[in-house]
Amino acid sequence: MILCVAVILIFGDGKDIGNAFGVVVSLVMLITTILLTLVMIIIWKTPPVLVALYFSVFFVMEGVYVSAVCTKIYEGGWIPFAISFILALIMFGWFYGRQRKLEYEVTHKITLEGLRELLYNPGVQRVPGLCFFYTNIQDGLTPILEHYVKNMKSLHKVTIFTTLRYLLVSKVAPHERIIIRKLGLIGVYGCVIQYGYADSLNLEGDDFAGVVHVRGKTRFHVGKNCGWFDRIMLAFYEVMHNNCRSALPALGVPLQQRIEVGMLYEA
Repeated sequence: MILCVAVILIFGDGKDIGNAFGVVVSLVMLITTILLTLVMIIIWKTPPVLVALYFSVFFVMEGVYVSAVCTKIYEGGWIPFAISFILALIMFGWFYGRQRKLEYEVTHKITLEGLRELLYNPGVQRVPGLCFFYTNIQDGLTPILEHYVKNMKSLHKVTIFTTLRYLLVSKVAPHERIIIRKLGLIGVYGCVIQYGYADSLNLEGDDFAGVVHVRGKTRFHVGKNCGWFDRIMLAFYEVMHNNCRSALPALGVPLQQRIEVGMLYEA
């Protein structure tokens, strides 16, 4: 609403706003055609002949509309491009921060041998109970684990390192949804939960009563060795990340069963 009021106050003239609206409608139609074509190829596995027929007809028709409104870009039509640039910058900042976190976790991951050494420490106890320890990597264990064990001095007797993975399918078959494997240590397992874009992800219910869910709440420590680009993008990511809610409430995990482990990642 604030953005709409700002546009009206800045331009005032209904002609420029009308030009912007025409450009938006035409581009939305063209982009929808392109994205639907990708869905037909990647997800629906539509025969190439039907894809080519659909794309050629609608792309040509909507391309004509877009070419007709291109002359209006300098007369107010640039507004949607400016808004798109801002939104793209926000999405790139989020993607960049997530990738940097994933790179850090892969570089500093804990091996099974490292976990064995942690558990053989006389000061670390295996406490009764079941724990889901959420991680973003499957090849190795998250560095948050070492931070957690060294500070809590304990690990549950049954600990399942869980990775949530979304697939480019509408729904995942029940027998393919959960993949569990032993990790070579007593009571330590790896689990991959696979979901499609139309599946609901909810861990509520009696089956999960009394289970502890552990998740990392990480932040970047931007050191002096970071370049100006990293400083800006990671600071921007931290602002967005601090205003996003935790994933555990979204999974339906009750408050009394959540543990979030804070840790600083060196950028």
